[in-house]
Amino acid sequence: MTRIVMNLGVLLSLGVLLCAALVAGCGGSGQSTPPEANGQGGQVDAETPNQSQLDEMPDRGFTLEVPFDAIGGHLEATEIEVGLRFWLEASEDVQIAALPGRSKASVGVLFQPSLDSPTEETFWIHVYTDQSREMAIDWVRHLASQPPALARIIVPQHELFEASFRQAPNVGDASVLIEMHHGHGAGCWRSALLVFAQDGVIVFMKSVIEVTRTDALGAGAATCDDSDEIAPLTDINRIAFAFSEQLAGAG
Repeated sequence: MTRIVMNLGVLLSLGVLLCAALVAGCGGSGQSTPPEANGQGGQVDAETPNQSQLDEMPDRGFTLEVPFDAIGGHLEATEIEVGLRFWLEASEDVQIAALPGRSKASVGVLFQPSLDSPTEETFWIHVYTDQSREMAIDWVRHLASQPPALARIIVPQHELFEASFRQAPNVGDASVLIEMHHGHGAGCWRSALLVFAQDGVIVFMKSVIEVTRTDALGAGAATCDDSDEIAPLTDINRIAFAFSEQLAGAG
């Protein structure tokens, strides 16, 4: 079985690809009352751990292997990670912005469309190792407590037309799923951002597919129309469960 291997103990420094489908967005609107993050760990005390607690944290510098068939043959791995660190650090939300700087390890990979992809979808994964399980859960729950338009930070070059919470898969200790429509004069894209925490690791996954842009006549507004959309091939929930299984096996 072909596998994509990512080492969580090494920081990749292969540069940042800012392509239109991935590096997108600015302001927008969304669901005013977000759901609580899905979670299996119950109520967690999110106080900053003391040194003895940090010393007891397992070493997360393991190699994470993900079966390629969980990603899909319509995508190909590259030697590039997206600029998630910069997007998070640019957030005005202090808790959101703090994650990259406090993380013990970070790794990511961008998947581009294969030559025979019928949908031209893109996808990326990025993983941070937080300082404790409690801090990772608290970060994801904080994200779920904010307006979904906060996700515009990961689409910095596009206008955000709409953002809303969707039912997240019950994976890891806490999870949240945000769907966005965003774009510019050349087109519209629909993105799904799934974030989950598990055993002190925070996993980000984002799938992107182009949809039809609809301009309101005389109103100077634009929206994205999914009515004629090609069915996406990327199953972000399936990929999340595959990652979760690998994390559980490596713990």
